[in-house]
Amino acid sequence: MKKFLWKIYFSRFMDSFILIGVIFALFFSNHGLNPFQISLLISIWSLTTIITEVPFGVLADTYSRRNLLIIGLLLRAVGFSFWMMGGFVNYAIGFVLWGLKNTLTSGTLEGLVYDELASYKKEDMYEEVIGKMGSALSLGLFLSAIIGGVVGQISFSWVLLASIGTSLLGAFILSTLKSVKAIQSTGEVNYYKTLRSAVLEIRNNPIVLYVIAFICIIFAAFGAMDEYWALIYTHFNLSESTVGIMVALIYGLGTVAGSTVKYYGQGKYLGYILILIGSAIYLLLGITQVVWILPLTFVAIYLFQIANIKLEAQLQHSITSHQRSTISSIKSLLFELVYMGYVLVFGYVGSKFGILSILIVAGSVLLVSIFVLPIIKRKIS
Repeated sequence: MKKFLWKIYFSRFMDSFILIGVIFALFFSNHGLNPFQISLLISIWSLTTIITEVPFGVLADTYSRRNLLIIGLLLRAVGFSFWMMGGFVNYAIGFVLWGLKNTLTSGTLEGLVYDELASYKKEDMYEEVIGKMGSALSLGLFLSAIIGGVVGQISFSWVLLASIGTSLLGAFILSTLKSVKAIQSTGEVNYYKTLRSAVLEIRNNPIVLYVIAFICIIFAAFGAMDEYWALIYTHFNLSESTVGIMVALIYGLGTVAGSTVKYYGQGKYLGYILILIGSAIYLLLGITQVVWILPLTFVAIYLFQIANIKLEAQLQHSITSHQRSTISSIKSLLFELVYMGYVLVFGYVGSKFGILSILIVAGSVLLVSIFVLPIIKRKIS
């Protein structure tokens, strides 16, 4: 079993260690695409995930999970090959294939790991193993941002070739695993049966409804900003390698936030205050366009992540029914739809008025939302 787990950790690392993964906006920008065209591509990626999430989840309960994971990585490798040919259509095909990869592997890897542990009567290790898988994923993202930026400064073709290579290596590692019989369902088979109950829970529980709305409106905007930080940094004439380091720092802040959130207590207005400070920093940089404010954006991102963790925890505490997983899935679906809308708006604004104008729009939306949403909460409670 130890060999199995080490292979899983390594494959998880290789899955995220794709040098193009967090700097693709730089690649597209260097190949003549404007922010709105980039946002259209991201939306195609997101829409593919939304459409195929449930049907592909059913596949994970029907066919070999190991094989589905391998197919997913191969599809992404083919997608990157399309990117090497250039052109908007090829970029779109690549994102569709990447989106298919995401839905093929969503929940599938976790199910595969659980099945293996269950075959050894070691289900109690599941949480520990999932935690280590998450660490391997974070390390891959962190290193890919740094190394991708350095290699991208030399050649983006090398970045794509390396990304194809790591995808293929991840698929090869998975091919050496034995395929165990599915024991635990990934959940999508009974999705529609439980959906109605989950919707009723959301409708009849004002707190759950409010928290979901808050997460989708506030943190979808924050999440959409992630797609544009690389372009914002290049606006200040930073090199690709420096941009890669700064993007890597953003991912590192997620780890820091997760480790320090316990020190923030449970203040009633804490989340609002953190979002207020973050929004102000966004607006300050967008309006002044002064380079020395850039370091403050890391403070803003960190504070948003703390607030996000707090709100996600509040959502789980507010759910009173046994439809917890389905409610979380509905939240994720709504989040993805709102996120896609923000990406399109930010891309249009960035193309029309300059990339830093995205900060002004995002900061304004966040600032208005933290004052308007509490008013709505009082009316629905």
